[in-house]
Amino acid sequence: MMERLRPLSMWGEPAPPTAPQERLCHGRSEGAGHGRGERGSMAAELVIVTPLLLVFLMLIAGLGRLIDAQGQVYGAARDAARAASLERDAATADAAAQQAAEIDLNHRCVDRPRATRVSADAFAPGNLITYEVACEASVKGLGVLRLPSVKRVTARASAPLDVFRRAG
Repeated sequence: MMERLRPLSMWGEPAPPTAPQERLCHGRSEGAGHGRGERGSMAAELVIVTPLLLVFLMLIAGLGRLIDAQGQVYGAARDAARAASLERDAATADAAAQQAAEIDLNHRCVDRPRATRVSADAFAPGNLITYEVACEASVKGLGVLRLPSVKRVTARASAPLDVFRRAG
C-alpha cells in the first residue's frame, strides 16, 4: 500500500496536516446554523410569520379607521354646537345641529348620525349649549380578530349662544 505524500515545510520536515475541506452546499459552506437538520426552516418561518404580519397590519388599519372616525365625530359635534348657537330658538337650534352633523358625517357612519342637546342651561344669550353626536362607525379591519366591525363613537362639544344673533 502506498503511503500518501505530504508536502514538506521550508525546513524539509513534513507539514502539519491541513483541515479537511468544508463541504459546499448550494454555494454556501456548512458552518454554524446551516446544518442538514435546518434545511427548509426559512420556508417554515415564512409560513408562520406571514399570517401574523397580515393580522397585525389589519389591526393597525382598523385602529386607524377608529381614530379617524373619532376625529370626524368630534368635528361634527363642534360644528353642530356652533350651528345651534347661531339660531334664535331651541327647536331650530336642534334642527341646525342635526343638519350640521349629517353634512359633516356624510357617508362616514353606517346609519344616520344623531345630534342630541345635552346642556341643561336655558336657551338664553350667553349660555353654553352642548351637543353630543353619536355615530355607528365602520372599523372593518378589526373584524379579523373577532372584534366588532361597527363601533359606536360619540363626542361632545359646547358653544356659547350668540348674543348679537339673538337680538331683534
